[in-house]
Amino acid sequence: MIHPDPYVRSVAYEAVGRLCSIGGNAFTGNEINYLINTIVSNRDPNARAGCAVALGCIHSHVGGMAAGFHLKTIVGILMSLANDPHPAVHFWALEGLARVIDSAGLTFSGYVTSTLGILARLYVADTHDIEVSSIANSNLEIELPTINIIARCIQTLIGVLGPDLQDMSKARDLILTLIGQFLQEADHAVVLEGLRCLEHLSLFAATYVDISGYVRRAQKELASPEWELRDVAVDGLYQLMKGDAPRIVTLAEPGLEDDLWLALNTAPDHEGIRKIIRNWVSQTALHDPRVWVDRCQVIMTKIFDRRSEKDKAKVNTQASGGSGGMELNDEEAASFAAAAVAPGEKPATQGTQEHLRWQVRTFAMVCLSDLLFIVGEEMLVNPGSLTERRIVEKIGEVIKMAFSASTSNVVELRLCGLKIIDQVLKVSNTDCHSSG
Repeated sequence: MIHPDPYVRSVAYEAVGRLCSIGGNAFTGNEINYLINTIVSNRDPNARAGCAVALGCIHSHVGGMAAGFHLKTIVGILMSLANDPHPAVHFWALEGLARVIDSAGLTFSGYVTSTLGILARLYVADTHDIEVSSIANSNLEIELPTINIIARCIQTLIGVLGPDLQDMSKARDLILTLIGQFLQEADHAVVLEGLRCLEHLSLFAATYVDISGYVRRAQKELASPEWELRDVAVDGLYQLMKGDAPRIVTLAEPGLEDDLWLALNTAPDHEGIRKIIRNWVSQTALHDPRVWVDRCQVIMTKIFDRRSEKDKAKVNTQASGGSGGMELNDEEAASFAAAAVAPGEKPATQGTQEHLRWQVRTFAMVCLSDLLFIVGEEMLVNPGSLTERRIVEKIGEVIKMAFSASTSNVVELRLCGLKIIDQVLKVSNTDCHSSG
């Protein structure tokens, strides 16, 4: 049965699966037969829905050959229930199917084509559409959104197919068509699964994915008020940029760099965004270190309009459980702003114009430290190189930034400034020894 409390439901399903994982083959077989007989004989939608998701939990927990022995039976039952017009039945049947696909892995390969066809048919079926559902079931369809779980099933199927997608043109085209539809849905949860699908496709069949379109959509979601969308966009950009960051930047809309820094300003402790930027530094530091010196200098002095960021910051702070919004008008911000502005430039006002958070500016100094480390290693190997000459051109700006940071009221920023001063001295010694 479906208990009204979702926590009780999840515990019950998991308990059935775990009992089968330790009960042995005979116990598992008996339990599966009992659930199937209940589905066949009991017409109550709640009972059928509960048995469906329980079958999925059993397969996910038992695994291996023991679960593979029952795979055909479980998939057949879940496929049949997925066509049931009752929202509770087809939703939980698809939930169970998603669990089976995920746990079966390559064992599910023989069912991929038929499953994909059924999911596509269900996506366009009136019985599974929230907008045309019957009055009696409309509330259930809202509570149990079928399209969300269909999108998750597609995402798990992509993982099963993997690199084989390059050779399966019909399946690949159908998946790409469905993803295109997911990204146009109003429900952000469906869009979320669509972006995850694109992320996996870009790993397995990148030549068939519109990378430029994907990058631009992910770039757009960096400013999304939904923190989950922002996170999946960051994950996708990281996977793309860790291979060839400069190429991905050229494919994006102008301003990707600003979008990344502003997203980090909204969530200053976001590891994904930090990894993107540090990986970008490691790839391009030796090409022209002057560019990154200029970038870090811009971040240290960048001013933005707080009014356009306040609502987004509030949403993300509540979602992540953090404290405070974009409140940067503290003593540290004022003191560092006065020290960091360029000659002749007016400091940020106390109203709506603000510098980036101190955590973001501290991270910019960390990136500058990474740059100096990479350049210093290159100078030891290739003294007198073009990279060395280019960093020397910017050494004055580096020192200014380091001294400004070292006088900050924020301890972390002050330590970063002192570390960079120490690095500059070591790089200078290396340069003197190589010249001598």
